[in-house]
Amino acid sequence: MNFKRVLFLISLGSSLTLPFFLYTEWSIARWFDALFLVGLLLLMVYFIMVLIEGQFFTAFLKSTRNFFAKVNKKDQLIRESEKRSVDRVDYRKEFPNRNSFLQIGLLFSISSLVISVALYYLD
Repeated sequence: MNFKRVLFLISLGSSLTLPFFLYTEWSIARWFDALFLVGLLLLMVYFIMVLIEGQFFTAFLKSTRNFFAKVNKKDQLIRESEKRSVDRVDYRKEFPNRNSFLQIGLLFSISSLVISVALYYLD
């Protein structure tokens, strides 16, 4: 089984059990609500992966490290005596299966949204 199929089955299973934790009883409308929530969670995970891959947080890490290096006088004296600069912070992370999160999250969110709207207006 590939990752996409496993993620789909785990997400579908969690959307089936989530209404029992959120509500007192299970119904089809509540299952569509839970399916929408699981889809949104998958989309949020995807966008966090995109931020990490795009090195969005690297600037914060570099500036924080640079700030504490300049504030700490002891480390600054050691660095000056050894004639070395502040170490670079370079994190590069790639997620191979991030598109699976996007595709399944969009599938769950859009399908549950369309079906919920149809149930609301047809009922």
